[in-house]
Formats: sequence, C-alpha cells, structure tokens
Amino acid sequence: MGLLPVNSEPAFSGLHMSENLKVRIGDETICIEGDVQKDHWAIPPAYRPFIGPGKTAITLRLHKGIPETTLGEKVFDSPPIWTLYRHKGTSIIKIFDTFPGLKRALVLTRHIGKADLYCAEKSGRFCNPFYGPTMELLMVNYMAQARAVIIHSCGIARSGSGILFVGESGAGKSTLARMWAEENGVDVLSDDRIIVRKKNHFFWMCGTPWHGDANFVSPRGARLERIFFLKRGQKNSVEQIKGADPVLHLLTCSFPPYWDPDGMAFTLDLFTDLAAQLPCQELAFRPDRSAVEFVNRVTA
Repeated sequence: MGLLPVNSEPAFSGLHMSENLKVRIGDETICIEGDVQKDHWAIPPAYRPFIGPGKTAITLRLHKGIPETTLGEKVFDSPPIWTLYRHKGTSIIKIFDTFPGLKRALVLTRHIGKADLYCAEKSGRFCNPFYGPTMELLMVNYMAQARAVIIHSCGIARSGSGILFVGESGAGKSTLARMWAEENGVDVLSDDRIIVRKKNHFFWMCGTPWHGDANFVSPRGARLERIFFLKRGQKNSVEQIKGADPVLHLLTCSFPPYWDPDGMAFTLDLFTDLAAQLPCQELAFRPDRSAVEFVNRVTA
C-alpha cells in the first residue's frame, strides 16, 4: 500500500482554472492562488494524493516576474539551490538564482500565514509551486514556529500505530519501504520524509509528498509509538540507545531550521521529549524479508 504510480499527465481533478488549489500536508493546508495560468504546468504525481479541501493555514500567491527588493542580511546558504535573506522581519528565499529561467523568490511574512512566490519566467511556464524545493522550504519555515519537524525517515502505519525508521541517504529506508508494502494491513506513509508533531500529549507522524527512490507517499497519519535508527548489518538485531544519542541521531537525520534560533530551540525540545517518551533503538537489518519478520517479533 502507498506506492504511487509515476506518470507525467496533467491532473487537476476537475479543478476550474479560476479556483484556488489547496494542498494539505501534515494537517496544514496551503491555498495556492494567483494570476498564473495553471494549464502551464501539471501537478506532480507525488502531490496528487494531497490535493483536497481544508481550512487554510498558509496562502501562497503566485506572481510573474521578480520585483526589485532589498534582500537584507544573508542568513543561510545552501548553494547552488537556495539562499535565505532577512530584512525587517521578512524572509526572502532566492531559489535557483544561478539558473536563468528557473530562478524564483519565495517571500515569507514573519508568521508565515501568507507567502509570495515570484518567478523570473514571465510567461508563467515555470511558475510552478511544486517545482524544486519551494513547498518544502515553505513548510520547514512554517513548522519551525513550534509546530512540527521533518525527519529523514521511512514511516509506516500498522494496526493504527506508527513506526519510524530513521536514517540518512543509503541507510535502507527505501528498501524497507518496499518490503513493508507487501505486508497486509500496513500503510507506507513515506520512504524518505515524515512530519512529526506533538498533539494532545501524544506524538503523531504524517506522510509527505517528498519521497525517496521507492516513490512512496501518503497523506495519512498515525500515532507514533516507536523509533528505529537504521544501519546495515549481516544479521537482524536491535540495540537500545539512551541519553543524548537519540537526540543527536534525530538532529543528523532531520531538516532543522538552523537559521532560526527559536525554531532550533523548539526542534531540540521536541527531539528531547521524543527520546524520553518513546522507545528508541538502533536496528541493524538484512535487506530481505527477514527484517520485517524480525521487527514484527520485537514489537509484538
């Protein structure tokens, strides 16, 4: 379950061009509006399950052309993809700035209830909010305001509860996702990025459109019950990890807002809380179905 078929056909699910488009990710709805013709671009397959109604948390307005503006102080740089500037409380993220025709600017207000995406391509052909890291950057900054975090992980929902398999690139998240997808009653929420938040004294995990090599996405969520940190092994085994190690592992495998002191404080508090309340173990596993059987036994 959860495997997304890949195709390149435009899909708007009956959306009229005059209507605004709503995308719901991690219980937060982004309303996309503007004068850019939507027939210039298609909704990518990974985002289609997330299109639907919801109470708007963020309004993202699309614009043709990038206006002249004061950038202010450079706060964070992730070359050659994006650079964050800040001026009088407004954040300006320049994306693909060295790529003519693709360059764009994402402008965020202080509380990120409204955002603006300006695209250099005046025809609107490349003013696609789903192209590149735009949507993820918008969500990372929004969630950093004491809302949630994105963790580099494979997440599954099984019998109403969630398990998180955390690891960097190459740790085996996509391999595990493919194996779990063959299990009855298991929903793979993502094979690469999962949103985690605390709500009503419990931790919850949600799938995202930002998948890995296995292309698993799901808008569903589940209550998070257990965390495994992945490593390749010759045999299946688990080892308990305690103290500060789980927090350090989570920081290494997450997308924390290093440019935002308050956001970093929130992230550290959330990870410390996670490590204190949920079982955290290191999982070494063989890349075959015995790994799924092993996890089922140790979590029974």
